[in-house]
Parts: sequence; structure tokens; C-alpha cells
Amino acid sequence: MFFKKLLYLTALSIVFVACGEKGYIIKGDIIDLDEGTISLLDVYGHTISSTEVVDGKFTFEGKVDVPCLAYINNALGVVYPVDIPVLLENTVINVNGDARIGHIDITGTKANEDMVEFKVRKDALSPNDNEGYLSLVKEMFERNSDNVLGALLISNLYNLVSDKELLQYCDRLSPEFHDDPMVLHYKNVCQARVDTEPGKQFVDMEMHGADSVAVKLSDVVASHKATVLLFWATWAREADEVVPELVEGCRPFKDKGLALYTVSLDSDMDRLEHKSDEYGLFGNCFGEGTEKGDKAAGLYGFEGLPRMVLIGRDGTILARGRSYQDISEELLKLFRQ
Repeated sequence: MFFKKLLYLTALSIVFVACGEKGYIIKGDIIDLDEGTISLLDVYGHTISSTEVVDGKFTFEGKVDVPCLAYINNALGVVYPVDIPVLLENTVINVNGDARIGHIDITGTKANEDMVEFKVRKDALSPNDNEGYLSLVKEMFERNSDNVLGALLISNLYNLVSDKELLQYCDRLSPEFHDDPMVLHYKNVCQARVDTEPGKQFVDMEMHGADSVAVKLSDVVASHKATVLLFWATWAREADEVVPELVEGCRPFKDKGLALYTVSLDSDMDRLEHKSDEYGLFGNCFGEGTEKGDKAAGLYGFEGLPRMVLIGRDGTILARGRSYQDISEELLKLFRQ
């Protein structure tokens, strides 16, 4: 991909209409580009418009309500297939280059020009230069926090900076990008993590067991010395390793006031019951499908499975993480008291 590590599934609000007075015009001139049809695609791969390539030249016209990422693609290209990211802004955008060497220049807007510079400088970094990469991303964000490139760079900053820092970066974006679904997604995940970090109060939820009886997490927490909240799924790649290890670590405290409140994202209840028995899960085991389970995990900012939280009787989050090792120190400390 021409712009590796730039988010390719962003869901910026896009409205395409016939090119008007303030629409965009993309003028392409690429040496040795295959003759035939070339398309402008949105980030999901849907065709926005198509046009013909003649002597390496092509033109796209349209209009966007909010600047966004798109791709110029000649899916049927045989000699030199292309997949060129371009930031759609309502102005004239020039796309020039040589298909034989794969370098494309995009000019006409600061965001596009800096996107190309970002790729060139990133490719010049050594593969393990994480510090250099982070420095480059931060520099490019500072230069483009007021345009679409800055919004897209939020995805690059995610997991490279702390959750609190990412929230600050999101707030510094131009107001037109504050409601962008991609920005909102990362902002909500980071805010949930900040709100449920160790030392904070747990977030309550209510799940239904096989008997359809509702059980609140708060009721379980209040009646036990400690509670482990586990999010998992039988199809999660690490479940066969993580869940049995967690059960083994928690079992010695089962009769000493430790509860398990496990939420599976499974919809196949027979498979869930089989795996729960195989792992030796005890306590409250719930499986209400992907949508509700994912929403519950989102309250804690979890995006992968399995994930777990250790909660004290007073509702304080004591530890959180990916495996038993992440909560074992606090768990052992609690039951030694």
C-alpha cells in the first residue's frame, strides 16, 4: 500500500455529488500507466467514480462535504497496477509520477503534499526506529492538526502514546473532524481506558444467564471479597491458553471470597457450555452474543480477547490486563491480607 500504516478503514462522512464550483478536480498524469479505466474508490473499496486513462492522463471530478481519504486504483492494471491514496479536498489536486518506479507526487493541498513527504521519510527510517517513527508522526500531526491528514494520523498515534495523550491530540483537531467516526472510536476507547484504570471505580453491567435471570456485576462485587471480570470468546485465538490459566490461578480462592463474572461474545451456546466445562469456569458465565458482549467490553476500552479486570469489594479496580499474570500480584496481595 502506497501509504502504509495510514488508517485504511476510516469512516469519514463523505457525500459525493456532481462537481460544482467548489468541488475537487483530480488531474492525473502518470508515465506508463496502463490504458483503460481507472477508478476512484472510498476507503471501503466502493467505487466513487471511474474515468478513462489516455496517454497516462485522467481526470476525476466531484465534491466532498468533509475532506477524506480515497484511493485511485486501476484494478485491471496488468503492467503497473496502482493503488494511490489521495486526500479529497475541494480544490485542484495534481497526481503525477512514473508507474515504472512507483513514486507518485500529489500536490495542490498541504495535506496531500505532507502525506507524500510522510511516506518518503517513513520509508527512510530503519525498521526498528520506533522513536524516530513516533517523532515523525508527532511532527506531521503538529503541521496538519487543522486538516484531514491530522485526523488520519490519530490512527498512527493510537497505542504509540498514552491514552490521556491521545485524548489531547483528538481535542486539538479542527472541529470539523471531532465527530468523525474513526476519531470518535479511538477517543471513546481511550476515554474508557482512562475511566477504568486501576484505582478507579468499576463500570456496572447486567447480563442474563441460560435461565434468563439477570445478574448485575455490582451485586456480585458487593457480595465477594474480589471479583474477576473476564471478557472472552471460544473463537478467540488465545482463549485456550489464557482462560484455563486464569481458572487455575483463581481456583484456590474460590471458597475464600473470589468470584468470576465472565462475559463471552459467543452466540453458539452449546459450544460456549462445552468450552466453559472444559476450562473449569466457575461463577457467573454469560454469553449474549457479539453485539452485547462487545458493547460491555467497550465500557472498559477492551478491543481484543481475552481481557480481564480485578475488582475489590468496594468497587475499586485493582488490576486489568490480557492474562492472569497481569492481575496475579494484586490478587495474591489481596488474599494474603
